Amino acid sequence: MPTGLILTYLVVLGLLYLLGKNCWKPLFRCYNLLFQGALGALGLYFYNLIITSFNWSYEIPLNPFTSIFTGFLGIPGLASLVVLKYWIKI
Repeated sequence: MPTGLILTYLVVLGLLYLLGKNCWKPLFRCYNLLFQGALGALGLYFYNLIITSFNWSYEIPLNPFTSIFTGFLGIPGLASLVVLKYWIKI
């Protein structure tokens, strides 16, 4: 086999590797966004469950924005949503 053909195969395989590696990153980010949103939705659900058991009126609506916000920021995100809800209510 000529060396030029082997070199061409190696270059094409390297390009396919780099292309494949870069194609998986956006898909991984989408899965990460869905996973964080699901965790945020669970956090908001349990927060609202606890709040309604004490008959307090600081329930936070469960929608995609609040779920993703809480999912990415965690407890500080949930606390900021509670403060924002309290601030708007006054």
